[in-house]
Amino acid sequence: MIKVKIANKNGAELERELPTDIHQLYHDMREAGISRPPKNILLHDDKDVEVTLSSDSKIGNRLLRVFGKNDTLADANTVAFAVSSAREEILTDLEQNIVHNQYLIKEMLFDDIKAMTQAAGPVKLTFYCPLVGQLDDGECDEYIEVGSGFLTAYQDQIELGIADEQVPEMGDMAQYLGDNPGVADKLMPAVWTVEEIDGRLLGRIDCHLKELLTPDEMADLREEILGQCSDGLGEGFEQRPIETDEGDLYVSYWNSSDDYFLCTEDELDEHLEPHQGMGGI
Repeated sequence: MIKVKIANKNGAELERELPTDIHQLYHDMREAGISRPPKNILLHDDKDVEVTLSSDSKIGNRLLRVFGKNDTLADANTVAFAVSSAREEILTDLEQNIVHNQYLIKEMLFDDIKAMTQAAGPVKLTFYCPLVGQLDDGECDEYIEVGSGFLTAYQDQIELGIADEQVPEMGDMAQYLGDNPGVADKLMPAVWTVEEIDGRLLGRIDCHLKELLTPDEMADLREEILGQCSDGLGEGFEQRPIETDEGDLYVSYWNSSDDYFLCTEDELDEHLEPHQGMGGI
């Protein structure tokens, strides 16, 4: 989609096609003698590395216009990935918007892809589950389990951490939920986030569907979401620290206790009351 030529002042050069695996790109750059990571290389007016972008396609050439002076090589890869991995249901409209220069900056492109993908799944199904927080305060030998009040106080930071796990180059979480062909055909985006309800911060999973699921599809989707929660979410969200004033916070959408639940919005009331007032700091 987008061709890139990377060259530094020492004469090292590398040419690649975007999108590509960003870690492999960095590895190849270092092998070629270009040591700075893609996220630190500006597309325009970088003092040490020259980046040249081009494309053989009309779509690719139009995409080059969304990059500003502060955008990086990693941003170019993310843009190429976001467009090349867009769902078939929105691809025609997306390409027309790109051709007609509807996106002035990359953020407009990302927002529209998200909005169009969700709109292509007009049936919204929401699941809730409890969150578990573990705090590494740098002093205790073991992590400290924190309570709901602590998690609620850091809701913004937790939301940012979850969003980072679902950036375009990571792919849509729906890719992990398609073992059942019926679910795969009906499910558009699946988005993990959090929501504060009655003073308690819960995990929330929004599934946008083209149509209602059958009972068997519903059961399979629930099991696959449970699997993602227990596996740590995507590429390992629960292993990534979230900075707080008290130390590094690790958040999980899963625990092995008898109190754990994964329920729909309609089922939520029966699960909330017994769990109010959970302990921890």
